[in-house]
Amino acid sequence: MKLNKFWKKQSVKFTVDGRPPRKPGWAIDEAVLILELRAKALEARTKAGLNDCFHRPVRLELTVFGPNIINKDDPQTYIGDIDSFLAGVCESLQAAKENAPLNLIFSCRPDLNPSIPLIIENDSLVITAVARKIEDKTEHYTVLIERV
Repeated sequence: MKLNKFWKKQSVKFTVDGRPPRKPGWAIDEAVLILELRAKALEARTKAGLNDCFHRPVRLELTVFGPNIINKDDPQTYIGDIDSFLAGVCESLQAAKENAPLNLIFSCRPDLNPSIPLIIENDSLVITAVARKIEDKTEHYTVLIERV
């Protein structure tokens, strides 16, 4: 018996080099990080066979890797606080607020336009979030979003 598409578990998973964007970030230096995240998210969504973002509750898992995950006394190597990354990732996967000031960098990729929700229609749909930092030689992160 085939599973109805409605009941089929749908998920999107991707990896991005560097650190995740922090919230807020559409107009500031975080915009480059948001653009990279949105590019990887769109690529993963397409590979997963999804034509649109999730419109129902989802579970989000964020894993951040870096050489210094806890020592704030060394700001040159400290990757950052997990709560700001989780908020930044959630904000970046949905559409930007209508009045959000936007960085011009987004004009080079109309498919990643901040007015488009890429993975989640609204971050209020995230009903479970798991976030962790793991020590590693290189900065990168993985994001998993799955429909619940």
